[in-house]
Amino acid sequence: MGLIAEDVVLLTLDDATGRPVRGLRRRGKRDVLIGGALLAELALNGSVDVRRGFFGLSAKLRPVTAGAPADALLQRAFITVREKPRHPRALVSRIGHQRFDYLAGVLVGRGVLRREQRRRSLTTTTVWPVLDSRSKQAVRDQIASVLLHDAQTDERTGTLIALLSAVDQAHRLFVSPSVPPRIVKRRAKQIARAGWADDAVRNAIVATRHGVEFGGEFGAFGDGDGGGGGGGGD
Repeated sequence: MGLIAEDVVLLTLDDATGRPVRGLRRRGKRDVLIGGALLAELALNGSVDVRRGFFGLSAKLRPVTAGAPADALLQRAFITVREKPRHPRALVSRIGHQRFDYLAGVLVGRGVLRREQRRRSLTTTTVWPVLDSRSKQAVRDQIASVLLHDAQTDERTGTLIALLSAVDQAHRLFVSPSVPPRIVKRRAKQIARAGWADDAVRNAIVATRHGVEFGGEFGAFGDGDGGGGGGGGD
């Protein structure tokens, strides 16, 4: 089983065009989404937890002793957290910076995607059409069983749904003639708030939502602990 962030890449690429779905065309938004997925996986693995200040304020993610993960990409994210405990909103863009394309390349190497250069006018765009749909379909089936058929979720599936909800994509990616989009959207939000997720995972997901709302650029290079930044939109 690959990284949660790899599943996020698969889910948010259009099968036919190989481009990120509408709403995630800006790199900053994709950075935030992948950063949130990496942080959430670190939290699920027990590699990071939350340190709070007085009165429960100023939550910051911090590394857990001997919690370094084996995966190289998660290791890099873990090292970033270890350098200086920061608010999750200051981490999601930083650790997700340019990782969407990197992960797509990993999936190309596994034969799941193929990489194409498409030229239009004076610009060249890299796209990643699906080559082997089995991995993506397996993930979609798990999520659909929860969102469309009220099945119980596990931590991994719940994290994926919460991340898609954070970027307002769950009801766009999972469409059913028998379940209206507003119901899917509401169900995804309920799952994101449910008790399956620990504090660190919830903070990573909330940071993803805030990062996208504020444009997805804050924290890519700065050390601040605050919220959003400029430069988003579709």
